[in-house]
Amino acid sequence: MWVLVAFLLLIVPLHSQPSYAQNQKTVRMGVVLPLKEKNSRGAKMVEFYQGMLLAVDSLKREGLNIEVNTFHSGTTAHEMDVLVNSKSLAHCDVVFGPLEVAQLPSLADYCDIHNVRLVCPFSPLATQVASHPRYYMATAPRATIQREAVWYIKDQFAEHNIILVDCNEQNEEGMAFGEQLRSGMSEKGVYVRQLNINADEISFQQAFNPLRKNLVVLKSTSVKALNTFLPKLKDYKRLHPELAISLFGYPNWQTYTEQLLNDFYELDTYIYTTFYRNPLASRTQEIDRTFAQWFHHPMQATFPRYGLMGFDLTYFFLRGLSIYGDHLEDNLSQVPSYPFQTPFWFERQGNNDGFINTFVELVHYTPLQTIELISRNR
Repeated sequence: MWVLVAFLLLIVPLHSQPSYAQNQKTVRMGVVLPLKEKNSRGAKMVEFYQGMLLAVDSLKREGLNIEVNTFHSGTTAHEMDVLVNSKSLAHCDVVFGPLEVAQLPSLADYCDIHNVRLVCPFSPLATQVASHPRYYMATAPRATIQREAVWYIKDQFAEHNIILVDCNEQNEEGMAFGEQLRSGMSEKGVYVRQLNINADEISFQQAFNPLRKNLVVLKSTSVKALNTFLPKLKDYKRLHPELAISLFGYPNWQTYTEQLLNDFYELDTYIYTTFYRNPLASRTQEIDRTFAQWFHHPMQATFPRYGLMGFDLTYFFLRGLSIYGDHLEDNLSQVPSYPFQTPFWFERQGNNDGFINTFVELVHYTPLQTIELISRNR
């Protein structure tokens, strides 16, 4: 069964943006998430929803009229059937959810029938957008993200000597990326050298090129592989200061920055990711304070922050709908967006299919101990 969940909305400034909307029609949003679960997953969903409420308040102060309809989704397909059969979502302009993959078919079909946009924040299964023209997948499948990361290597590092390190692990994500990298560089006519994580000095010398910049890519996302290989790479770099070496890594490496930040700086590290939170930015600190004031606890220190995910996604779609209405799909790249953590670049997957957020950027930890964000020109 579904249940309406209500939270008190307070007026707390987050940023000073000009008022875009005056006297516009009400934008009606639905939220369908497992908000009543008494576990860590449920806590993340509640925090995501709390971030949504912050975005709603921010937009209301900019002049938007917004109606929020919130329902506990449960976890089963039957519970979703009960909710959609109640027709409680029929008047919504956009629905956010669900979390469970099993609940998506009936909710997506319902939204199609009633001409409602469906935004799925979490599920990364690309096949689900097929034949659902107003379905938005905010989290891209891993293969899509890795394809974008390989684009960066082909564009930014094609002249480098690329070294792929076998970490002797059955790390699915790292091995998949290694295959995409080799295939992508082969198409460009670039040879990718191989190196084992336990290689000796001679093997290192054979892999690295003193006449070109060297880009090192591990075939593993694990911190164990990093802790094993980084000391060896740093020692080799110090013994051969004439070598230009950069390291290229994975989104989850952001979770290791507290312990490995100096290593990332020293090794001129690039991490591909769909999200980045700058803890030193004044507006990040402001929303952290506001969140804690509203909900009497700080956001969980997760990567990514669920509260910021909720804010960014809600702000993007409600702002877009307020400006473009039924023409949103024709103007997605023009939607004003001020993300705290997750930018959006939605691309339609087929003539009658939905959209996937394909935005990927590089976080560059420079030897000057600065952090740069690099994104492709769209």
